[in-house]
Amino acid sequence: MALLTLPTELLMLLPNSLQNIEDFTNLSSTCRTLHSAFASTPPSQILRLAAASSCVFFRPNPWFLVAATARQVGQWALQSPENNEILRAAFRNGIDALFDLCVAKAGLTMDDIRRMHLARFETINPVSDMIDRMAGQQWYATPNFWSGGVSEAYTVDCEPMRALFQYVIYGELFESSMQSFLNPEASLPKFDLQTRFDYIRYCIPDWTTFRHIGCDETGLGDAEQIGPFASEDSEGSNSGDGMAMWFILECGRWNRPWKAIREQIGPEFEEEWRQEIWVEAAQLHGLAGLEILRLGGVEKWHERLTQIRNTISKISHRPKVEKFGHHQNPAYDYPNLWREAYICCSGMWP
Repeated sequence: MALLTLPTELLMLLPNSLQNIEDFTNLSSTCRTLHSAFASTPPSQILRLAAASSCVFFRPNPWFLVAATARQVGQWALQSPENNEILRAAFRNGIDALFDLCVAKAGLTMDDIRRMHLARFETINPVSDMIDRMAGQQWYATPNFWSGGVSEAYTVDCEPMRALFQYVIYGELFESSMQSFLNPEASLPKFDLQTRFDYIRYCIPDWTTFRHIGCDETGLGDAEQIGPFASEDSEGSNSGDGMAMWFILECGRWNRPWKAIREQIGPEFEEEWRQEIWVEAAQLHGLAGLEILRLGGVEKWHERLTQIRNTISKISHRPKVEKFGHHQNPAYDYPNLWREAYICCSGMWP
């Protein structure tokens, strides 16, 4: 029996037997019959096929596909305390465990994949290059680096593309928690501070976190010797990702463009606490928010950013503060990656 003589119901089952997304796209493009049959493939199956090709078509692996699906997993986790604990357990076992959870709980359409690949050229690559020029090899290649070649000379171990996706994933996961803080009357579900710390410590790993195992200096409690910190030879135990993230968010080359963007929306707030919320809320939009940094991006996002700023101008509730470590570093009940990354690494400072 020829393949195309099979009933459509059977043709629709073929993706379940394919090896990867390349097989899916190749077979789908052979004829109209298969293209039509494959159009109804569930997003969960498309994601599984994409995951099988993640080392080839979705690099950096697994950050690319985690960024594409983290928002869905975050929404799933907020549905119940049990789901939230499953997400936290995935965080503590590192980015690969979070990837496995994304594959199990999320899905992608082919349109989603096409949008992600378009974003690679329009926003991901340019912003990654921006990070490389402020904290990567391009930055270190500046002549006379340590003797005035750059204004913020510092020892940073940064892989720009990975750092960018770590930043994007934080936004995808926790933007809804910012909205919950800004609109308390809506009683929206949100992730607490400890959940955000779990993501940073284990999915943006740093050798300082490994050093804190059994000797907590940050006030966060002992890190667990699992996931990226399973042994001294584990990748996370020798990583500098946490420090790199803090440095990027502290860097003038990162903050000056965002300051110029905010000033196109409205003047800076006089109250320091309100201004800090505005700084974080303006850039906490995950992958889509990278558009704001590109030419014409402010115009596209003007209405949304204006709405956020207006909301911040009207809120009367100051953020709740928790303090950590010997120096009582503050963190708030809204997402603030800069402060949270600093706290996770702060045990290295006297």
